[in-house]
Amino acid sequence: MADITDDDSRTEAVLATLINKCGKMRMLSHRVVLTLLLENAKADKCRDALADLEKNITEFAQIAGDITPGSGKSKLPAALKRILVKVEAVSQSQSEELARFVSIARSIQARLAEPVSARRTAAIEELADFVKTTLLDTLNAIVEGISRALDHVVSQRQSHVGQQNRTIRSSISELEKISRMIMIISVNASIEASRVGAAGRGFSAVASEIRTLSQSANKVISSLRSQYDREDTV
Repeated sequence: MADITDDDSRTEAVLATLINKCGKMRMLSHRVVLTLLLENAKADKCRDALADLEKNITEFAQIAGDITPGSGKSKLPAALKRILVKVEAVSQSQSEELARFVSIARSIQARLAEPVSARRTAAIEELADFVKTTLLDTLNAIVEGISRALDHVVSQRQSHVGQQNRTIRSSISELEKISRMIMIISVNASIEASRVGAAGRGFSAVASEIRTLSQSANKVISSLRSQYDREDTV
């Protein structure tokens, strides 16, 4: 059974959005570190800055939950989660690195109300190094994983369309055979009706109508055949 539904374009759009969200996670992590560095040395904390800090950490955590298919917080469609798992878009260790960033940021955030200390400053500096190295590598790897999922969906869609086209072409061939048989039968019926004479005139008219319908059907079938033959050459 295929991993995707007929709404493949929506699936591709969601995956593209997830890639963009990974880029946003990079930005959010930088904002978090920058805010922590700026607010760390202040005796009077900026209320707006603290509100933004909370917002940025929360949004990072929400996106991390969404892109991790095994997470109970993910709101992605079940079919899309299966695809992400199948291509191993987000590994367990990568998921842990995302959770690590949120955990450390939350821990430092909770200590901002305390007087400035060398320990807290060191923790922020360590978080900054983590964001610039490990977290950046992790997010880049996740983007590659989601890109694999996107390639998988596109490949599945193309395969699905190809199978549909093969089925349609097979059906067209069968229709052509049936149309030819009907034409032969109608011609034979006309010949037989003419042999009967006056008594066969009514049947001869019916045979003629059947032949006309068969000819019209042939035109439609030929048009379909030409259309799919052109698509094969594109």
